[in-house]
Amino acid sequence: MRRVAWARVRAHPAIARRFRRSGAGAVVSTGAEQQEIATSVLVVGGGPVGLALAVGLDRHGVDCVVVERRAAPTEHPKSRGLTSRSMELLRVWGLDAEVRAGGLQPELSYVGAMGWVQHHCETIAGRVFGVTRPEMTSHSPAGKCAVAQDVVERVLSDAAGRAPRVDLRRGHEFLDIEVHETGVVARVRRLADGRTVRVRARYLVACDGASSVVRERVGVPTTGPGVLADMVSYYYRADTAHLPHAHTTSVFMVYPDDPTVQPGPVLASDPTAQRWLYLQRLESPEQPALTESELVRTARGHWGIPDLAVIPLKTIRWQIRAAAAATFRTGPVLLAGDAAHCVPPTGGLGLNTGLQDIQNLAWKLAAVANGIADDALLDTYDAERRPVAEAVLEWSVSNYRRLMVEAPVAAGSRTTDPQRWRRLIVDTDNHTHCEGMSMGYVYRSDAVVDDGSPLPAPDARHYWPTDRPGARFPHMWLDVGETASTIDWFDTEFVLVCGTEASAWSAAGEAYAGNGQIPLVVRTLPFMALPVDIGTDGAVLVRPDGHVAWRSLDATGASVEALTAVLDAVHGRGRADLVDAAPVRQPRPIQPPDVGRSTSSPREEFSSSTTLDRTQARRSS
Repeated sequence: MRRVAWARVRAHPAIARRFRRSGAGAVVSTGAEQQEIATSVLVVGGGPVGLALAVGLDRHGVDCVVVERRAAPTEHPKSRGLTSRSMELLRVWGLDAEVRAGGLQPELSYVGAMGWVQHHCETIAGRVFGVTRPEMTSHSPAGKCAVAQDVVERVLSDAAGRAPRVDLRRGHEFLDIEVHETGVVARVRRLADGRTVRVRARYLVACDGASSVVRERVGVPTTGPGVLADMVSYYYRADTAHLPHAHTTSVFMVYPDDPTVQPGPVLASDPTAQRWLYLQRLESPEQPALTESELVRTARGHWGIPDLAVIPLKTIRWQIRAAAAATFRTGPVLLAGDAAHCVPPTGGLGLNTGLQDIQNLAWKLAAVANGIADDALLDTYDAERRPVAEAVLEWSVSNYRRLMVEAPVAAGSRTTDPQRWRRLIVDTDNHTHCEGMSMGYVYRSDAVVDDGSPLPAPDARHYWPTDRPGARFPHMWLDVGETASTIDWFDTEFVLVCGTEASAWSAAGEAYAGNGQIPLVVRTLPFMALPVDIGTDGAVLVRPDGHVAWRSLDATGASVEALTAVLDAVHGRGRADLVDAAPVRQPRPIQPPDVGRSTSSPREEFSSSTTLDRTQARRSS
């Protein structure tokens, strides 16, 4: 088995020039009023998405500068919950254990993940109306994690601070941008003294949130419903560790009988059952927030503990928005995270969708910056990620209507119409169970060599693993102790995954790895216990983000020329003679089982660029 190190790849003449420069944020000139620095990628916004991009770029050998207004990571819990797909990314980076330690039930194994269990109750310490079921998984080495954003952001900030190619500049504010043929020049103000810094970069990635200044400066419009609600988040401390379910529940949906206590969600923020967040939906933008004394009284009413010691910590006003940018790329400027898509928190996929943006984008930026891909590869970022974000957005809006609009009405009539109330609580599982939505999407773009096999119907709730081009390559444990997974293979290189008897493809992969320009690792499955269509002599080419770029179901056409043609095509170097160079036969037609699909699915079909995969978990070859 041959592993191609980045050091050897950088020695290639076409790539080496990119590494003869200074490190991240190299100073190229100074002046009395301005300093100018140069970098490959400028990241505007140092929240979790921007920090994740910086970490990812560093792993790919690309320098970047990150500018962020805040002097330190957020201390407010904000959003919460990472899906298995997001935890897989952190696992590959070696950060999953630290993140999980800050979430609910950090001792749980992957298969027992309790992620996002909801209690519908009269008071948290009192009468319970219903409890959602935990979403178990056997499709990932990393279970969902009910962790608050401040924990995730702190871990990523520390990782970015350790990364040698990352220049993290806190206390810096993005002002404006000039777009040139060779990249961008951005003006950034250092808040401590007002001094302006000019940053020259080949690319700029906007990770500056829902009210993105970068998006506004480059004139990218948004589409979607817009503002759904005005909200206030009340962050407080209360020692409720004596209540067992306070350690196992992510969200308490509280519907008090006391009309003087406002209903609403109370969210857990740490494993000690001491940090809590109450979300209040305002009747109008002008409605005042609760005073500290009103918050203490409300919190005691929610918990049903009249003498509960409540310490208010921080109050934030914000809006639930639903909108997506019309494009995720305009020239050298790309949008990611909330700057690209504002996803309602109902479903918990906002931050997760942003992290998947980064997983998709980092390797593409690196391939272009390192001279092994055409700039057109970056167009596939929009083609692949925007349809996914739009689908997540629509699904989350549907959840919002259920949880924030229909549920309070049903709760108010629960004594006169108990069946309606019961149906709504039961249907909440379609909100909290979302494996299909979070990792079942199938990319379709020029960075995927499609084999014409059927695109399965969408299923937001259920994930059906497959090796179809564009899909996430399935997880399989590689050892009896269940410590190593196929998911661990996918990080910074392309991986040729070979069947147990695919000696022809394995030899072709090893030959390419020894002489090819694009980093490639050859892996052989120890056994065929995966729901894949390739035979024992077939092979699958997997991208660094873990999605299948191409497959050959058997040994037909196995050669270095075939792999070269495929890798060149995926990297935007044309598709000439691709079909002749790498022929594939059609897999057997998929006949998925008639499983129950969510009745609240936002649409019957995704756009032509993306679909959720619903392939049946089939045979072992």
